[in-house]
Amino acid sequence: MPKNKKPGKGRAAKNAQRAAAGIPVTPAKKSKSKQLEKRLEKREYEKVAKHEGAIAQAEADLTSQEQALARQPHSFIVHTGSVGRYIRRLERDLRHVMEPNTASKLRVSKRNNFNDFVVNAPALGVSHIANFTKSENSVNFRIVRMPQGPTLSFQVDQYTLARDVRASQKRQNIFQKLFKHSPLVVLNGFNVPGKKHLALVKTVLQNMFPSIDVDTVNLAIVRRAVLISYDNETDKIEFRHYSIKSVPAGLAKSTKKIVQGKVPDLSKYEDISEFFLNPGVLSDSEWDGDQAEVELTQDLATRGCKKGALTKLRTVELGPRMTWKLSKIQEGIDDGEVLYHSYIKKTPQELMEQRKLLPLLKKRKKRMQKNIEHAVIRKLTAAEEAQKQEEDEYKAMKEKLIQKQKTVTGDNDDSDDKETKRAQQYEQKGQKDQGPEPPTMKSSEGRKRTAAKEGSSGIRKKVLRKK
Repeated sequence: MPKNKKPGKGRAAKNAQRAAAGIPVTPAKKSKSKQLEKRLEKREYEKVAKHEGAIAQAEADLTSQEQALARQPHSFIVHTGSVGRYIRRLERDLRHVMEPNTASKLRVSKRNNFNDFVVNAPALGVSHIANFTKSENSVNFRIVRMPQGPTLSFQVDQYTLARDVRASQKRQNIFQKLFKHSPLVVLNGFNVPGKKHLALVKTVLQNMFPSIDVDTVNLAIVRRAVLISYDNETDKIEFRHYSIKSVPAGLAKSTKKIVQGKVPDLSKYEDISEFFLNPGVLSDSEWDGDQAEVELTQDLATRGCKKGALTKLRTVELGPRMTWKLSKIQEGIDDGEVLYHSYIKKTPQELMEQRKLLPLLKKRKKRMQKNIEHAVIRKLTAAEEAQKQEEDEYKAMKEKLIQKQKTVTGDNDDSDDKETKRAQQYEQKGQKDQGPEPPTMKSSEGRKRTAAKEGSSGIRKKVLRKK
């Protein structure tokens, strides 16, 4: 049998033997070729450049998103005056409809008037103001295009709150991600021949919502729709708000539950085949008969709705509901020419006379506003002067009391002046180093302290004598 060769000693064992023998051990230097170093430097440079490029791209995307967001229309949904709790809830529901491009947490106090919102809207980038007011007979609704108008005035004939709409539904389709993106607006029935004012109403309502490019829109973010339709017979406008629900086509209801990730209740069945064969009960968003099937060009967020697949689109109402009747269209913000009025009809001559009087009315209104501003300024200046006079009187009274207290305690400023004069005279005579120190006037507190010290020292001397 051949003998096994002993394994050779490694570098670590040899270094250990040298160290035990007292021979200094120098660690072997790792030799790197220049090509490898250049390659590593190039990789690090590319990594840093890639990171900087990604940061620059992210900043550019962020600025482009901010610019696109600034170009989108933004709105205020407010009320003025006493409107009641139901109109305030309707205002809150309409803010949900206009999200995310609205001030959903804007607080309206009793002191705020409509002019406060008009003044602050351009600075905040607001393009539209929707205002609710209430009179004894009706609820009024205005839409103002900032900053130069026009102003659309509606009368709200009927309205239903969002909570009442959802309370009548068997299954509610509402969640927070629905309001992450703006809704899709659909206008119907506004192209009526002979009614030119409807074209202006259509333009204002359409510009309240962001425009959508059909070629580049992401279908996954379109989850809500606003339907505004005009009825020519009743001369009224209907407002509805829906959520868009996508369902895979060609699947039974039981199969859809499993495909969409919902866990069904199988405790009633002996076999899973019974669950698939059971037709079940249709929900309120489903109905019998043929439904429109759409072939998707993009992937949707709903499970089972992929690109190229057939999908059924359904709508579930979210609320609120409103029925409007257009009463007036006015140029500008409540101060221009009346372009349309549903109750008052004027002849061309009356319109010409009204247009002639408009500049005078605007000048009169500006003069009244200036007079009000001047009156407010005069009132504020008078209040400031009165406050300043009160402060001066208080300071004078305080100085008198301080002087009176100083005369009582003997801490007048005259005593200090006399003391300084005596010190100056003593210095002038040249007796600062030779003679005794100049006499000083002591205050009442100083005299009391010296008297107390002398009394205590006398008592100590008597005690020592007795001992």
